[in-house]
Amino acid sequence: MRSFLRTKLACYVSYFTQGIVMNLTAVLFVPLQTLYGFTYTQLGTLVFINFVFQLLADVVFSKPLDRFGFKAFSRLASLTCFLGLALFASVPSWAGRFTFAGLCVATAIFSASLGIWEVILSPIINGLPGEHKESSMAILHSFLAWGMIAGIAGTTLLLKVFGARGWQLIVLIWSILPLINLIQFWGAPLPSTKPREQLMKTRSLLKNRIFILSFLAIFFGAAAEITLMQWISTFLERGAGMSKLAGDLLGLCGFALCFGLGRLVFSIFGKKWDTHKLMIYGSAAAAACYLVVALSPSTALTVFACWVAGAATCLLWPETLVVAASALPAAGAALFGLLAAAGDLGTAISSFLVGTAADLLAPLVPDSFSISAEQFGLRAAVLLGCVLPILSVVFQVLLKRGVARAKNE
Repeated sequence: MRSFLRTKLACYVSYFTQGIVMNLTAVLFVPLQTLYGFTYTQLGTLVFINFVFQLLADVVFSKPLDRFGFKAFSRLASLTCFLGLALFASVPSWAGRFTFAGLCVATAIFSASLGIWEVILSPIINGLPGEHKESSMAILHSFLAWGMIAGIAGTTLLLKVFGARGWQLIVLIWSILPLINLIQFWGAPLPSTKPREQLMKTRSLLKNRIFILSFLAIFFGAAAEITLMQWISTFLERGAGMSKLAGDLLGLCGFALCFGLGRLVFSIFGKKWDTHKLMIYGSAAAAACYLVVALSPSTALTVFACWVAGAATCLLWPETLVVAASALPAAGAALFGLLAAAGDLGTAISSFLVGTAADLLAPLVPDSFSISAEQFGLRAAVLLGCVLPILSVVFQVLLKRGVARAKNE
C-alpha cells in the first residue's frame, strides 16, 4: 500500500502552524500598541480581518477544490502563509505612516492561507485509505492545540528575550514553518477528489437535512469551544484578578493542553466509543463549565473549569466533520469548506456578542455586589454564553437522530 506518512506529517505541521498564526497578532497586541500607538479599535480590526479572510477562503475555495484537486491548493496555502508573515514583519520598514494599512494587507494574505488549510486538511486526511477516520481526524485537529501552546508560550518567551522591538524577528522565525511545509507538500502523495459528475450539487447539499443539522451543530460547537478560549485570558486577569502571565499560562495554555490531550485520547480509544454521545455529553459538560466560570468565587475552581471545558469541547468541530462526511459521501470537499465556514462564523458572532454583553451589562452591577462593574459585566456575559453549549447539545442530539433516520431509509 502506498505510504502517506509524508502527507500526514505535512497536514499536521499545517495545523500546528495555523494554531501559531491564528493567535499571533493577539499575542503581539502590546508591542504593536507601544511602538506604533495603535488604538484598541485598530488592533481589533486586525483580528476581524483575520476572521473575515479565513471565512472568505472557506467559501471561495471549497468548490474549486473539487475541480482542481488538493495539490495546487496545498502548495498555495503554504506559500501564501509564508509570504503573508514575511510581509507582516517587513511592513514597518517600508510603509511609514501607512504601517497599519500595510499590516491589514499582510493579515489578509496569511489569513486566507489559514482558510485554505481549513478547506483542504480535513478532506485530505479523511480521503487517505485504510484509516480510522475518527481517530485520524482527532489527531490532525490536536495539532491546532499544540500550535496554540507553542505560539502563545514561544512568542511570549521570545518577546522577553528580544524585547518589544524584536517582534518582527519573531514573526520571521515563525514564517519558516510554512516554508518548510511548502517543501513537504511538494512531494507528498495526495488523495484524489471525487469526479465532478459524482458530486452532489451545492443546491441539493444546502437543502439536505443532515447538512443543515451539521452546520448548526458545528456553528454552536465551535462557538462554545473558541469563545471561552478567546475570553479566558481577559476573564482571569480582569474578572478573577490573576496576573496576565498566570492567566495566559494556566488558563489559556491549560485549556489548549486539555483540548489537545482530549483529541489524542480519543484517537487512541475512540473506536470503542459512541462519537455522538461523546459530543452530546461534552457539550453538556461545557455548559456546566460556563456556569462555574461565571459564578465561582474561587479562582482555582475557575481555572479548573477552563481545563475541563478544553477537554469537553475538543471533539465538537472535527468529529462533526467526520459524521457529516460519512453521512454525505457525495458532498465532496465543498462540505468541509462550508462546515469550516460555519465554525468560523459561529466563533466570530458569539465572541462579538459576549464582548458586547460584557460592555452593556457592566453598568447594571447591583450595589450589594462586592465586585467591580467590569468584573460583573464579564461574569454576566460568560453566564449568558452558556446558551452556546446548550444549543450544541440540542443540535448534536438532532444530528444523531437525523443520521440514524437516514441509515434506516
